[in-house]
Amino acid sequence: MFGKHIRLYLIGAVLGMLLLTGCWSRREIEELALVMAAAADAEGDNNVRLSVFIVNPREIGGGQPSGSGGGGGTNKVPGEIVSTTGSDFTEAARRIEEQIPRRLFWSHNRVIIVGDKLARRGLSWLDWFSRDRQMRLTTPVVLAPGEAREVLDLPPGVELVPGEIISGILNNHVTLKVELKELLSMWQAKGDNPVIPRITLVSAQEHSGSKTQGAGGTGQQSQEQGGGEGRTQRKAGPAAIRFEGAGVFKEGKLIGYLDHLETLGTMWLRGEVKEGVLTFNCPEHPSERVSVRFHRAQTQVTPQVEGDKITFLVKINSEGDLMEQTCQESLATPEKIEELEKALYHELNKRVQAALDKAQRELKTDIFGFGEVLHRENPKLWRQVEDNWNEIFAGAEVKLEAQVSIRRIGMSYNPAGGQGRNTGGKRVSPGGR
Repeated sequence: MFGKHIRLYLIGAVLGMLLLTGCWSRREIEELALVMAAAADAEGDNNVRLSVFIVNPREIGGGQPSGSGGGGGTNKVPGEIVSTTGSDFTEAARRIEEQIPRRLFWSHNRVIIVGDKLARRGLSWLDWFSRDRQMRLTTPVVLAPGEAREVLDLPPGVELVPGEIISGILNNHVTLKVELKELLSMWQAKGDNPVIPRITLVSAQEHSGSKTQGAGGTGQQSQEQGGGEGRTQRKAGPAAIRFEGAGVFKEGKLIGYLDHLETLGTMWLRGEVKEGVLTFNCPEHPSERVSVRFHRAQTQVTPQVEGDKITFLVKINSEGDLMEQTCQESLATPEKIEELEKALYHELNKRVQAALDKAQRELKTDIFGFGEVLHRENPKLWRQVEDNWNEIFAGAEVKLEAQVSIRRIGMSYNPAGGQGRNTGGKRVSPGGR
């Protein structure tokens, strides 16, 4: 009887092992082409172009550079750019895999770069980037003038690959950052419209500050094409990128751009400012400058409705530290600090008003998410205005109440090189207030 139970247990164990599955979807890293940056462009009237930067593991992993032999080395190429076209991005991605010996792997992608022409065509391209299971919704999205493909020609610098360069700058919190999931949310919301940061290409002379470029250029290889339409090596291209303004979308299409000042104002109104620097004129000496670094900022938007009139009250609370002043004014008294805080408020208000004027008067588009705030606070009213919200937003009043505080002035209340013009009255501790 006991032996019969043992046999039954053994049979059950064997059957259970047959039902167990292994890692059926496993892929070895040697079989994958790791995409570190992707560029999306319009091609002709109806097609699209997908360009990817595929990292070369031998170069970024410390191995022997590809193509080097024995003694003399060659310029390291941290990756390869492959570009091809299709009627949509699914077809274009499949065509890329026809040119490389590995399967594209998207989970390490650091950035999606969108060309201006494709952005004006519309945001329908987002479907593939948001649907594929390998895509990360936290991937940043940026706009590029001309062709986005050109941005992939960035040479190695502090970071080796273009995707790391762009995402690293965005993580410095010095400019607007929009991730794929945020872009989708802004696009789908009736009370908001997408705003995407814009990058421009910088030449070697401008990047280094030199007036002339030596013979031999940047030392990059010229473009070569083989096996079809878009497999490329390094070509002479931009030396760096710079974030410059942002693109504004309405009804899913790019309609215009914000300049640098308007973009900063938009960040304050959207509550996107976490840290940063404001530079403004000295209160008593407008030709000289003061810089304050913010380390805390909070924006609260409250809709106020009186009859048919909609007003938005924007409250901004922020505090920061004095980083530099070129004017010879002593900050030994609280009154001097208050003068700086008033000047700081006026600078902040200038940025906010620049963004409001551009959005309400020229673009007539809510790029601040005010409609979504109204939707949450007053759903009944929102149902009445949602179909014409951008037009109603253009006529809405926006009131700014900002509380800006300078908490610390550094190691001294006097400017460098002098004792200051005003040292009378109650003094302030240099470390704080």
